[in-house]
Amino acid sequence: MISGARSATLAFLVIAQVTVASCLPPSNPWTVLSVRERRPGEVPFEEATRYLWPSADANIVPGPDSLVARVQIDEEHRAHVEIQDLSTGQVIPLLEGNASLPHWSPDGEYISCVVWKSMRQHGELTVVDVATRTVLLDPEIDAAGSTMKWSPDSGTLAVAGEVYAKPRTMLYTVTVPEGTLRTLDTLEVLADFEFSWSPNGRWIAFSRPTKLDHLGEDPVAADLWVADTATGMRWPLLTTAEWVESNPLWITDSTIQVDRIRRDDTELGIEQCIVVELSLAGSALRLGRRPKM
Repeated sequence: MISGARSATLAFLVIAQVTVASCLPPSNPWTVLSVRERRPGEVPFEEATRYLWPSADANIVPGPDSLVARVQIDEEHRAHVEIQDLSTGQVIPLLEGNASLPHWSPDGEYISCVVWKSMRQHGELTVVDVATRTVLLDPEIDAAGSTMKWSPDSGTLAVAGEVYAKPRTMLYTVTVPEGTLRTLDTLEVLADFEFSWSPNGRWIAFSRPTKLDHLGEDPVAADLWVADTATGMRWPLLTTAEWVESNPLWITDSTIQVDRIRRDDTELGIEQCIVVELSLAGSALRLGRRPKM
């Protein structure tokens, strides 16, 4: 028979063990199987998917059917976003104010960009329903949106940008049209995140700078990480103090193309294109695709 005092002590120990275990971060579900050269015929998912690859024209972005989104400069040098139907020549104003290059969602229904409504205001991430010309998303976010990419299912935007009034950069996701914000990572320096979505829309691979040059501008070292957009958890894949692991692009859900650069404070050195082959633990595999919000 266990005494009351001993029983209470055992109960406390059990509770303490459970509490500590629940506070521990989950282990990395990813395993790097190999790092190799890219093989002939391997093409990044974004490059092979309509609307996900950047437009060759800085001011005109092709959309569905005969539609294009374009940036039009007015007499006051403000950049407005318009939709033009190339089959009829009809031009439809979409967004007023100074706007960045528009991005079509993969399903062709939405356009996203950053809009500066005045010179005194920060740029605001904006999403518009093209058919109704309705602004669906105009969130209050304490960061600019210098780079943005749509998820393959058009349900979420991944955005990287400078935190306002602070020397930091943030990587975050925003669901459309709900506007739910999730922060994936924050850098304590002003350095760009380079990132891409996995084909199944669950994961984001990103380059995370760890050291900048003597001017504090360009990374001389950067690691490769992956984030789970369903939970916000992130894990390292490749960590090094000698390489800049840059421009990650998923080829499949288990392979990532990376531009590997060795540079110092004065010039670029060796540069090579590698492919990282990955294995995902079974428990994570059972989670399946990222649920659409």
